[in-house]
Amino acid sequence: MSSPTRRLRLPPWLLIVAAALALLAGITWLGMASRNNACAPCVPPDPLPLNNLGPSAVARMDSSIFGYSAGWLVSEHGADPPEPPDPDVEPAGDLTFPFTGRTLWLRLAPGDYWSYLYVTVDEQPANLLATIRDNDDSQGNAAGYMTLLAPERAVDGQPAPLWVPVHRSESDGPHQARIELWRGWGQTPLRGVAVDLPAASALDAAGTQRAAQMPLWPGMVLLLIGGWGTSVAGYTLLARRTDRISSPPPAAGSTAVPTRVEAAAYGLAGGGFILVVTGTVLGNWLPAAAGVALLALAGVVNPVLWLAALLFGLPFAYGVKLPLLPQRAVDLIDLGVLGGVAIWAAHWVLARAMPELRATKARPVPGKHTLLLLALLVSWALVAVTESRYPDLALREWRTIFLNSLLFGALLVIALRTTPRPDAGRWLLVATWLSGAAVVALFGLWGFVAGGDFVSTAEGVRRVQAFYDSANNLALYLDRTVAVTLALAIFSRDWRWRLLWIGLAAPQVLAWLLTFSKGTLFLAAPAMLAVLAIGGVWLLRREGRSPRPLLWLAGAAALGALLLLPFVGAERFQRLFDFEQGTGFLRLQLWRSAWQMALDHPLLGVGPDQFLYAYRSNYLLPTAWQEPNLNHPHNLVLDWWTRLGLPGLVLGMAWLGTGIYGIWRWFTGRAPSALALGCLAAAAAGIAHGLIDVSYALPELMIVWVLLFHLRDA
Repeated sequence: MSSPTRRLRLPPWLLIVAAALALLAGITWLGMASRNNACAPCVPPDPLPLNNLGPSAVARMDSSIFGYSAGWLVSEHGADPPEPPDPDVEPAGDLTFPFTGRTLWLRLAPGDYWSYLYVTVDEQPANLLATIRDNDDSQGNAAGYMTLLAPERAVDGQPAPLWVPVHRSESDGPHQARIELWRGWGQTPLRGVAVDLPAASALDAAGTQRAAQMPLWPGMVLLLIGGWGTSVAGYTLLARRTDRISSPPPAAGSTAVPTRVEAAAYGLAGGGFILVVTGTVLGNWLPAAAGVALLALAGVVNPVLWLAALLFGLPFAYGVKLPLLPQRAVDLIDLGVLGGVAIWAAHWVLARAMPELRATKARPVPGKHTLLLLALLVSWALVAVTESRYPDLALREWRTIFLNSLLFGALLVIALRTTPRPDAGRWLLVATWLSGAAVVALFGLWGFVAGGDFVSTAEGVRRVQAFYDSANNLALYLDRTVAVTLALAIFSRDWRWRLLWIGLAAPQVLAWLLTFSKGTLFLAAPAMLAVLAIGGVWLLRREGRSPRPLLWLAGAAALGALLLLPFVGAERFQRLFDFEQGTGFLRLQLWRSAWQMALDHPLLGVGPDQFLYAYRSNYLLPTAWQEPNLNHPHNLVLDWWTRLGLPGLVLGMAWLGTGIYGIWRWFTGRAPSALALGCLAAAAAGIAHGLIDVSYALPELMIVWVLLFHLRDA
């Protein structure tokens, strides 16, 4: 008789040794890369007038090797093209030149002006530049493409020259290069040409100095492997120690009924919330700081209270900062998440002395697979930071979007797992989250009626945007909250609570519709209503209830359609399916550029918060020049891919898929509820809208995704 199968468990000491080796290897790699990549002196050779261009040669633009079309102004400082009669349909000029060697470099002068160039070598596209399908030069040839629009690189309003590698050959040649420049007159965009620049003199197309091609990201991967190994070993040791110690019995009188301490915490939280609002409205740091202190004290007793305050403030985070010190304001989400970590630590210490603050029975670790995938995603995003064009910006987005969401998820899971009354905690989080959305919607509606800063005008309609800089961003947030609030308002069984949900739903739905977001009206809303209708039929049958709530849902949809009917003739909706001009056309061009960007950066993407700079300086098509300042590709799949590469795409979609599957299991499990249905509808709306807009890459949206995925764990 065979023995039962046993799970293979590595001993903790082996994990610790492996983790230590990985950490040592990572530190060694990063040290070697930093030393190898050190730029000394990092000064490119001065261009010289040459009559031939070969390996290690650097030529001025007035060298005799260059053959220019008519009208160029050429000097030792560079080459400036003429202004053509019709700059939109004909290039400013072109030049050709022969060279021998492997790598061709151009010294370009990008800045705050619109210009672009095509480069071919031996009649083939320059292979270190983007080659976008059907984006050909004036002769109809496929060519390497680059724009010179880079406002962030301008110095005192003037272009800032940099060396850019444009082509790498497998042989020394000889080769023939052609450069076709569009626009750019008066900027002297071409400053020099070089072949096989010494590594210590090189500047890459991103504008960052690269003394060598030794990448940093493998070292970061090794460090993360070491960190993960250490964490697993520590968790294993802690779990074994916990197993040996029997759990103490609950303290006498420890029940699910709120204690006096908890009641006092609720009072502190209420007073603190009022002081924070007062101080923020008045711009006075004293009441705001006092209110935060009271909320922190309440959170030490019950961390759910602190998280509830954070969820209320989410939609205000973009436009409102908390004045906590004289002449100093802080970000709501940063304070909520990082402060939450400190508050949880204090709560853990307090709960050791007060058993009534702990759960009366042990509960399993909730949503661990979803949270683990998020942790892996956050780790890979940090790897992508190492090779980004602007690491400071990438690291900031990694912290505000990825790390904050992971910390919030951990705090949420721990709070709902350890609180004595998890159901009450969950409903408190839901109520405050939806209340914050209703309040921000009321601000937007007030602006719509009275005029002011809470609305914007576009394509013939006034759009509610509240505290956001874009009505689309408000719509993205309300996609989630409206779905949950409507589900509770229509399918809840308790009439007293239903009145609350109806009161919260009314301003949200009205403001949501008046954002006039196309993604909301034509993608998110249909997806949400379809899930609510189909899921509602299943829920009502499961509970043996009347189908009357479905009529209320249909009535709400009809009322929303009637509200929008007077605006159907507006310009915004007349050109809805016009893909030859306007928003639809520009979106298609953006996707073409983003697709090529993804193909060109398959492993790491361009990095967090780097899309804007890569797009307008390398991939912005001539036909899409009207909207150069786009910081994401307006598509969920392309967003993950361009931001974090293929591994990030896989991890991101796996995280979303696992989280949505968890909501589905919650809804179809033993205790289906209107809340579960609302979360499922919110996820459907977020995914649908993400097909043409941002779906996750805003701090408040990432936190809402985490909330939806882990509410079921209470």
